[in-house]
Amino acid sequence: MTRVVAAVLVISWVLLGMPELTALDVWVHDALPRPEWLRATAAVVTVVLGPTLGWAFAAVLFVLAWRRRDLRLWKALALHGLCCATLLTRWLFDRVRPIEYHLPSYPSGHTVAVASVGFTMVVLLRRGVLWAVVLSAVLAVLVAGFARVVLEMHWVTDVIGAVLGVTGVGLVAALALGLVTSGRELVPDLVRPRRHP
Repeated sequence: MTRVVAAVLVISWVLLGMPELTALDVWVHDALPRPEWLRATAAVVTVVLGPTLGWAFAAVLFVLAWRRRDLRLWKALALHGLCCATLLTRWLFDRVRPIEYHLPSYPSGHTVAVASVGFTMVVLLRRGVLWAVVLSAVLAVLVAGFARVVLEMHWVTDVIGAVLGVTGVGLVAALALGLVTSGRELVPDLVRPRRHP
């Protein structure tokens, strides 16, 4: 079942990136108010929630894996790297940004970085506090993606596509690396029905 979900996510990611623009992109871009205070806040958010977070997380994982000689942490580092690598597909999609910029738009790099950190954390900390990790990851991705749309650096489907790509590729990679045996470990205890003895 996890493989089917991963395949659906990856196919959705590819299909969403194929059109140059969607009606949703145009509608959100035109309808979203962008007062100066919101732009300033979004600019600060973008500094924190983006590639800087992704690189810092990778550095911490590397140091921990090196010191502890922990194979699971090395695998988590590889998982994070594979999730982040979905960004490289932007040259295949080659979508133009809402404003003039030298890099293609789809998928959003900032959203890829934050989603990659979130997905890797969910896989690593899947026992006990998973629900808190999932909620934190989802909130961080939403805030990061919204900030990029506010700044007109990305279309809304660039953000959605980043999440689809990271999650789809992440599921495949987590299974291949043996970090999960099925997607069931990634479902928080809050939403998973409890079995009574």
